[in-house]
Amino acid sequence: MIITHTADAHGNRRLYIGGKGSLDCWLEPEADGRRWTFHLEEAFAGNRLTPADKHDWAVHRLLQLAEALAVAPEDLVSVPFEAIAALHAADPYAGRRVPVGRRKLPENAFLATAPGITRPRADFHAGERPRHQRQR
Repeated sequence: MIITHTADAHGNRRLYIGGKGSLDCWLEPEADGRRWTFHLEEAFAGNRLTPADKHDWAVHRLLQLAEALAVAPEDLVSVPFEAIAALHAADPYAGRRVPVGRRKLPENAFLATAPGITRPRADFHAGERPRHQRQR
């Protein structure tokens, strides 16, 4: 299962679960930092789905997530947000959610970033990057 940890310029975080399709499914952390909420929305380029199909899609994604975490589906709600974020793909730019260049990122977009990073990488200035990254 593809799990992409994302953050926007304001520090809001999301975990997109599953790949691209007719629906985007994601988790958002609650204020306590442990619990999370599940969201889904029709993708811009996806096919229109009936409410029943959306429900089936959501159940399928959550069952896949439970399988990836090796927990029973009824125990999924007790898994902390950070434990799910740890399943983030190793390459944070694989399957980006924003189809624009890294230097022209919109302020309200959620961008893939490894868990633990508090700002999107594009928000850093050249002077803040380690010396070995400035030479690229």
